[in-house]
Formats: sequence, structure tokens, C-alpha cells
Amino acid sequence: MPFPEGKEQLVLNSILHPDSTIKVSLTKTLPLGTTGSGFPVVDNAEIRLYEDDLLVGMPAYQDSIYILEYLPKAGKEYSIEVEVPGFATLKASDVVPNKADASICFEEDTLGRYNFSAFDILHVNIVDKADEENAYWIDGLRTIPEHPCRFKPDSIVRDGLERYVIEFDTIVCPSGEEPTFIMIKHSGFVTYSEVPDRFNASIDNLWDGVSSFRYYMRIEDSQHDGGLISFDMGIDNFDDYLTKYQAIHDSLLQQINVKSASQHYDRYLKSSISHLLSRDNYADEDFDFYPFAEIVQSYSNVENGTGIFAAYNSTTFEIGDYPCQ
Repeated sequence: MPFPEGKEQLVLNSILHPDSTIKVSLTKTLPLGTTGSGFPVVDNAEIRLYEDDLLVGMPAYQDSIYILEYLPKAGKEYSIEVEVPGFATLKASDVVPNKADASICFEEDTLGRYNFSAFDILHVNIVDKADEENAYWIDGLRTIPEHPCRFKPDSIVRDGLERYVIEFDTIVCPSGEEPTFIMIKHSGFVTYSEVPDRFNASIDNLWDGVSSFRYYMRIEDSQHDGGLISFDMGIDNFDDYLTKYQAIHDSLLQQINVKSASQHYDRYLKSSISHLLSRDNYADEDFDFYPFAEIVQSYSNVENGTGIFAAYNSTTFEIGDYPCQ
């Protein structure tokens, strides 16, 4: 029996940040049972953006999205209205949070506190703002080789068969070229602390209470309203390993980002990551069948449609600039 067609809806997506111009994606939903992800783009919308109820501009359609050359301000409320012929008016609003009042310091884990020789320690302190209801999300950026060079092992011959010894002495790059590097998001945080939300802890209470977190580490502020949030976490910097095998040190974790998310963005991000976690370990294709995947409803705050209109702010720390004294 075919799926019912259902009612076509508009999908609005726009995430506000004080350092970014305003971009709005507007598409239509696809009927149930449709394969592929080619959602129809809406190019005839009239969009109005308000700051504290004052009209600040009308995003213009450019290359499949709507753009307004305007930077949102922390502490301001932004509202959006979208008119498309044949559809009810879309409405949504959110407040841009202030930057997190955060500090960090970094030290090498010479004591082996996390039972992993490659894990270093990052001390994190966040002074929560009593007048804001939000959550904090921590992630990092590191560089890795885009085309990793392979290690060439020393080989020995035993019983007529070539075998490899454990030690490696050289790195082989194609045609003698140097590897190129790209920035990737880092998600290898571990901690003993009970402060972070456990929803995305992939290992919990197995290694003497150590939890490992996927994608982000989330800190809920409701337990710390106006107080100090303080905890330590381990990060997998393979410095000794890379030095031993003559790799380039730029592949270490370089930055830590502390995001202050509005309630709308927090709920959307948490539902999105829960969806990713439910699909893990099955397949990478978008439309494969996942027999054990949990159905997760993506959070939306868009009236008369679906999607997300939300805001966050962020503070970035270069790890090397913050050694512990």
C-alpha cells in the first residue's frame, strides 16, 4: 500500500550567530516514501526580519538561499516572517545569547589520570549567566592529513614468509609529496565529571567512571543557575605517537569552542545528534534501512511549517595559548 501523500509544508532553516550574515534556507517537503534528498527550493518568498520588533531588512534570494547582509547582536530578539503564495505565513523567533563566560587551561597528563597515555587534560570553567536559560556545547577543531601518508614498516623474513615488525621508521607519501591538511571537528573528549549531559556518552561507567562523548559535550545550565561550572576532561592528543613516527604536529587538537546555545538551538542540536547516534554503526547511505535505529523527532520552532530558526554565540580558545601555571 502506498504512503499517503500528506500535506506539503514549507521548511525554514536559519541559524543566527553574531559573526555571520543572516542566511535563510527555504524549501518544500517531499511526499512520504520519496527517495533522494532533492527538496524543492522556494525562490518566490517575501521574508521580513525583525530585531526587537523593528524591521531590519528583507533577505534577498541568491543562489538557492536568502541572504541579508546584517550581523545579529547578542542579547537581541529576532523574529522572522515568510510569505509564500499558497501557504500560511511562517513565523519564528529567538534571542541571540551572549558569549559564554568561559576559561580553560591545558596540561599534559603525566599522571595517567584517564588510564590512556595519549590523553591530556583540559580544565574548563564557565560562569553561568543567571538571566539566561541556555546550554553550553563544547567541541574542538584539529587538522589531519587530507591524504594521509602511510607508514612503511620494517620487515623481516621468518619461515620463508615476510612479516612486519611493530616499529615504523619512515613515512611514504605518493610521489614524494607532502600531505595536505584539513580542519575537522573533534569529538574525542572523556571525563570523570558528572557535570556533562550523558545523552551522547558512548562509553559510560565502564572505565572506572570515565565517559566518552560523541560529537559534542553538552553542559546543562539549569543545575548551575548563576554559579560556576567547573570540570576536567581528557583530550586525545597523540603527541608522542606523532613524534615517534615523524608526522607533522599540526595534526594535534588546536582549538576548543564553547558555544552558548539558546533553548531553541539547544533542543534542535540535541535532537539532531540523537538522530545521528541512532544511525551509527549501520550504514552511511541516507536511505538505507536501519533495523535498530530509534525514530527521533527533529525539534522545530517554526509556526505553520517546519525547520528551525535559532541562535547561538561562541568563544574559541587556541589551546597552546592557555597552559596551566
